[in-house]
Amino acid sequence: MPIVKGHTNILRADSTKRGFAAFRRAALDWARQLHLYTLVGAFVFLLDLTAYWIFINYFDSWFLYAHFISRTIGGVSCFILNRYVTFRSTDSRGFWEDLFRFSILYGASFILSSVLVYLAVKAVHMAPVPGKVVAECTVFLFNYTVMKYWVMIPRKPTE
Repeated sequence: MPIVKGHTNILRADSTKRGFAAFRRAALDWARQLHLYTLVGAFVFLLDLTAYWIFINYFDSWFLYAHFISRTIGGVSCFILNRYVTFRSTDSRGFWEDLFRFSILYGASFILSSVLVYLAVKAVHMAPVPGKVVAECTVFLFNYTVMKYWVMIPRKPTE
C-alpha cells in the first residue's frame, strides 16, 4: 500500500510540474506575440500618424478625412505585418477568411477610434494629432485581443 500511495504522489507532483511548464510556455508565447504586436503596432502607428499629420498640415484636410485616409494606410500594413510577423500565418488557404475578419475588426476599430478622435478634438478641445494618439492608444488592446482570438486563429492542417 505505501508504495502505491507514494507512486500516486509522485505522479501528482510530476503532472503539476508539467502543468506549470505548459502554463509557462503558453504565457511566454503570449508575451512574445504581444511584444511583436506592440512592435508592429508602433511601426503602423507611426506610419498612420505621419500620414495623418501630412494630410492635415500639407493638404489642409479636415481631421476626420485625414483620419480615414491615414487609418486605411495603417490598416493595410497592419494586416500584412501582423499576419506574417506577429501571428506567423503563412497558409494561403486562410488568407481570405483572415482578411474578411480583419475587415470587420478594422471597421469596428475605425468607428471606435473616430468617435474618440472626434470627442478629443471637439469635446476636450485637444489638437488633432494628440487627440488621435489618445484614441489609437485606447483601442490598442481591443485590437490585439480581437486579432489574436478571432481574426488570426490557427488552423489545423488538412489531410
